[in-house]
Amino acid sequence: MALPRNMGETTLLLAQQLIRYDSVSSTSNESVSQWVADRLTAIGFEIEWITYRDSQGVLKVNVVAKRKPSSQKIRAGEGGVCYLAHTDVVPADDWSVDFCGPFEAVVRDNRLWGRGSCDMKGSLACALAAVAAIAVEEQTAPIYFVVTSDEEVGMDGAKCVDRKSAIFQEMVERNVVGIVGEPTELNVVYAHKGGASMRIVARGKSAHSSTRDGINANHQLIPILPLLLELRNECESNISLHNHDFDPPTLSWNTVLRNEPFATNVTPSLAEAAVFLRCMPSVDHRPLMKRVELEALRMGLEFSQREGLPFSVQRDAPHVRELLSMTSKKDPITVCYATDAGVLQRLSQLVICGPGSIEQAHRSDEFISLEQLQRGTALYEKVFRRWATPMGSTGVTLDRS
Repeated sequence: MALPRNMGETTLLLAQQLIRYDSVSSTSNESVSQWVADRLTAIGFEIEWITYRDSQGVLKVNVVAKRKPSSQKIRAGEGGVCYLAHTDVVPADDWSVDFCGPFEAVVRDNRLWGRGSCDMKGSLACALAAVAAIAVEEQTAPIYFVVTSDEEVGMDGAKCVDRKSAIFQEMVERNVVGIVGEPTELNVVYAHKGGASMRIVARGKSAHSSTRDGINANHQLIPILPLLLELRNECESNISLHNHDFDPPTLSWNTVLRNEPFATNVTPSLAEAAVFLRCMPSVDHRPLMKRVELEALRMGLEFSQREGLPFSVQRDAPHVRELLSMTSKKDPITVCYATDAGVLQRLSQLVICGPGSIEQAHRSDEFISLEQLQRGTALYEKVFRRWATPMGSTGVTLDRS
């Protein structure tokens, strides 16, 4: 592929620097966000720094950035392009690679190993290297970056950006094209599932199980479990709850049970059923959740829920077709995992496309191939040039194999 050697080396270096920040979602991502902001500031971006405290009081940071064209070249009204990513990563407690730790960012066997290498610090490094190759003097429309927190644990960072960011509001008004860089092996994704959840809790009283002093919380929870099984079976059998654009085409209803304390000689004081649904476009899952809520409240159980929105655009939308042409792919695809795109759909020209495979994400031996990093960098430069420079010149070409 026609990618300058020094650009590929730059991408790798940036990816290694990003991975070396331990930004597991339970911790603050302030340091890695400052690193991202510094890189963008150095190449002419203005920064919007949006913070909040999560439910545990931990500081979280979202970086929203904009680089304007030279004043004499800017296109009025609409136009521009945005790259979207997140800096938090899943825990690495089960890391199994014996030649490096999860945050050491080691290259071996033509792969970059480390937590977040695939999901999605490698992708962010590609975008940073690509935009640095474009001079501001070449731009006729703005280039934006949205880099969020907490994508892995409820997408609260994206929700904060949607509510508070003036730059994001500008992006919506300009109708910019947004590329979410989650791992797709550089396939073009026009739709994905979301994640809706319910939590049903019964409370009792702990005691030694040899006595009558305890109240077993399970005895209050068990009566609602047949309804959960009934609804799960309905999700599998009722074709009106299916969407065959996805594989599997179902809501993937998943129930997990938990007790506290968990010991056979102690009466459990808490029993919980947590239900997760991978909701889909064109399928209304809300009546199912309402049935659970009404029954839980009738039984005197605690009930809470959290909505996670699916994402979709028209598969033949102009921006989808153009990205297909850049990647030499014939058709766009769907995926069954969720991204910040579900939250940020006020940006109507979104699409998901990034280096690396979702099969390598969240694993105890997470990696991304160096070839995918190179191809991702080349593609993102094409994307930035297409939607932010005068003639949409590509600068580099992708291998069509």
